[in-house]
Amino acid sequence: FIESLQPVEVVQGSPAKLQCKVTGVPEPSIEWFRDSEPVKEDKRIKIRFDGELSTLKILSTELEDEGAYKCVAKNDLGSVSCASELLVNEPNKKPEFIEKMKPVNVTEGEPARFDVTVEGNPLPVVDWFKGKDKLDDEGRYVMMDDEEAGIFTLIVEDTVPEDAGTYKCVAANEEGQVSSKAALAVKEKMIAPEFTEQEESAPISVTDGDEVCLSVGIKGKPVPSVEWYKDDKKLRKTSRLKIDEKGDKFSLVILDVTADDSGTYKCEASSQAGTVARTFDVNVAGMVFRHFRFETHSSVDN
Repeated sequence: FIESLQPVEVVQGSPAKLQCKVTGVPEPSIEWFRDSEPVKEDKRIKIRFDGELSTLKILSTELEDEGAYKCVAKNDLGSVSCASELLVNEPNKKPEFIEKMKPVNVTEGEPARFDVTVEGNPLPVVDWFKGKDKLDDEGRYVMMDDEEAGIFTLIVEDTVPEDAGTYKCVAANEEGQVSSKAALAVKEKMIAPEFTEQEESAPISVTDGDEVCLSVGIKGKPVPSVEWYKDDKKLRKTSRLKIDEKGDKFSLVILDVTADDSGTYKCEASSQAGTVARTFDVNVAGMVFRHFRFETHSSVDN
C-alpha cells in the first residue's frame, strides 16, 4: 500500500468514499470487508480498482454502514491489508414528540405522573412547567429520564388540590423546540364527618330564664353542612335562637329559656362522605318562689 485507508465521518444519507493506493506485480486482486464480513456491490455500494487506486463508494449512507472497513490486496506472491473506520452520524433534527402528555386525574394524596417520548438530534433538553413556573427536581416533584429510549417523566407526589392545573413539557436542542401540555385534575379526598370531642351523656338542666349553649366540634372533607333540630323539627335562627359556626366549631344558643324549650336537641352534620348526629337532652325547670309569712304583733301598755 502506498496510500492507506483514512477514517471517514459522514452524516446519514450523504455519500461516503473509502480509498487507498496499492501496487504489485502481477496486479493484485482487491477485496473489501466490513467488520470482517465481505462487502458486495449493489445499487448503493460501488467498488472500483484501476490497478492502483482502490475505491469503495457508498452512494447514500445508512446507520448500519458504520463499522471497521478493510481493503485486502492479493497476488501470487502474497497479500497485504489496511483498515480504517467509517462513522455515520444521525443528521441534526428538531425535537419531536412521539408520545405527547396526556391528561391525568387523581385523588388527593395519590401521585400524578406525566410521560413523554421525544426524538431529536442532538438529544433534546427537557424542562417541565406548571403554568408559567418552571419546576425543579426537588420536594414533591420528581423528574426521571431514559435517554436511550427518549422517555421523560414528571411525577407530582402526594398531590393536593392546589396541584391541579395545566402542566407543560418543553423539549429543545440547537435545531429548535417543541412543547406539549396536559391538565392535572385533583379530586378532593373525602373524609366522613366526625365529632372532635366525646359526647356528654348527662342531660343539661337549666332554670327558667337561663341561657343554654350547645356546642360541638366537627371535621370532615368536604366541610360538612350542619343543621340543628328540636324533637326532630328543624330549627331556624330567631331572636332567641342563635346558630353560629366558627371554623370547625358549631353552636346553638337559646336565650331566656322557658319550659317549652325542654326536649331533645340534635346536631346533624352531613356531606357527600356521610352523616353523623349527636343529641342533647335539655331540661328546663320552673323558677322556685319562696313564700314568707310575716306576722305583726302589737302590745297594749297596761
